[in-house]
Parts: sequence; structure tokens; C-alpha cells
Amino acid sequence: MNSTLVKTRLGVSHSAAMSEAPSRASEVAGEVAAAWLQLPGGVVNDSEIVILAIKPAMLRPLIDSFPWIVVTTVIASAMAWTGATFGTLSSAVSVQLVLLIGVARFILAVVRWAPSWYVLTNRRVLTIEGVRKPRITSCPLLDIRNTYLESDLVERMTQLGSIRFVSDKPDRKTRNWRTIAQPNEVHRQIRRAIENAIDQHSM
Repeated sequence: MNSTLVKTRLGVSHSAAMSEAPSRASEVAGEVAAAWLQLPGGVVNDSEIVILAIKPAMLRPLIDSFPWIVVTTVIASAMAWTGATFGTLSSAVSVQLVLLIGVARFILAVVRWAPSWYVLTNRRVLTIEGVRKPRITSCPLLDIRNTYLESDLVERMTQLGSIRFVSDKPDRKTRNWRTIAQPNEVHRQIRRAIENAIDQHSM
């Protein structure tokens, strides 16, 4: 499964999950522990409940680097066909250098994907990115005016999707959870969390 759905209070699985069969409870506990241990420290405070902790789909690096791979493949094929070279380099070496650009772009996309997380708590939505040092951006649920489930052509073909958050605060940028698996289920849980936050705030 490309993403790990987690429903927990500070690493303890939800009581609804634990009420299932022992084998399922053990499986859920394992998923919770695996996702929780990979999140950077200090992401949530003691009063927050983590509802979701998911990664972008594993196809994300390929989707992000696909245009580069296509372009470099076309250029390399044209160079091989025409015999064009870079300076004094041989045709074979020139073609390999062009193909290496596409491969390097794919590797870079994988490196960027590895530390990325999307986290939903009972108070906020968070996006965690960054290779050397995690960059954590968040938005309170009460500041979210609307959410939109979107899919481009590639995402529809691969049954993936993206969720766009529109904030009530003009100084907050629109956030996107890009290329996630089970987008309908994730979107449903986000909408429920926003509704619960509004209900609790109005009490």
C-alpha cells in the first residue's frame, strides 16, 4: 500500500481499530508505529490527535521526472540517429550523458520524495518536506475555507489524486497534498476532521 493510514493519539491506535480481531489490531498497531517513528520530532504537541500520516504515492518521483525522461530520451535518440556529439566526445558517450540527465532527475525526485509526509491532526493539516532539514508548514483546520479533490490525466490513469486546501486567511498560501493514494478516502477523513473542529469550536 503506497500510503499508511494512521488514526492514533500520540502513537496509541484508536479504540475502534483495537476492537477488531487481534490480528487486525496487531496490523494496525504495526502501521501506526512504522509511520510514527518516521515523522520528525516535534511535529505535533501533546494535545493533538494524529488522524492521518501518509506519504505521497511511490509513483510520485516517476511522475515528477517523467517529462525530463521523455525529453532526454528523444534527444539521445536523435543524437544516436544523426551521429551528433558534444565536442570531441564520441557519439556513444554523448548519448549516455544526455540519458544521464534524465536518470539524475529521477534520482533527485526519489530523494525529495523519501522525507515527505502529509499529516492531519484534530487541529491542523501539515506538510513535511526537505532533504537536509525538515520543512514543516501547517494550517489550522478552522482556517480552511474549502478543500478540493483534483486529478490530472496521469493521476486518473494511476488512480491517484491531489487535495487542494483553500484558507480563509489571505496571507496563507494555497496548500496541496499531491499524488496521494486512496484520494477519496483521505479527502473524506479531512472533511470530517474539519467538521469536527468547527463543532468543537462552536461549543
